Amino acid sequence: MVGKKIVLKGHKGIGGVAEGEALVASEALSYMSDVGGIWMDPMTSVLTNKKSLPEWYGKDLAGKVLVFPTGKGGIFSTALMMGLAKHGLGPKAMVNTLTHPVFALAAIVSNIPTVDNLDQDPTKVIKTGDWVKVDAPKGIVEITKKKA
Repeated sequence: MVGKKIVLKGHKGIGGVAEGEALVASEALSYMSDVGGIWMDPMTSVLTNKKSLPEWYGKDLAGKVLVFPTGKGGIFSTALMMGLAKHGLGPKAMVNTLTHPVFALAAIVSNIPTVDNLDQDPTKVIKTGDWVKVDAPKGIVEITKKKA
C-alpha cells in the first residue's frame, strides 16, 4: 500500500527530473568538510563528519535525494561533488530551503535536479526514507511518505 502523498511547489529549479529515497538533514552541508573530502578519501560519498551532521554520519549520500537547508563552504565542495557525480557517486537530486551558489554550480555542471524556495520547509515536511520525486523544470517536489 502506498503512503500519503504531499506536493511542494516552488519556482523553476536546476536540471531535470529524478526520484529516489530521501536523506534529510537539519543543518547545512559541505562536501569539503563533511563528506569524505580531500582530507580522508575524495572518492567516497559517505558522510564522515559526525559533529556537523550527526543524523547523516556514516551514511552514503550516493543515489539519494538530499534534503537539507543549504550548503556551506567554497569551490572545493563543487569540485568534490562534480568528481563524485562523474563516478556515479553523486546525489540523484537536491531539495533545499535556499540553494547555496556552490551547490547550484555543481548541480548545473553535473545535471543534478535541484529545487528550493518551496511553499513549505522541505526539511520539516520530508523525512528520511520518504520517496521523493523532484521535477525541477516545474519546481515541484512530490513526496510519498514512508509507511510507519
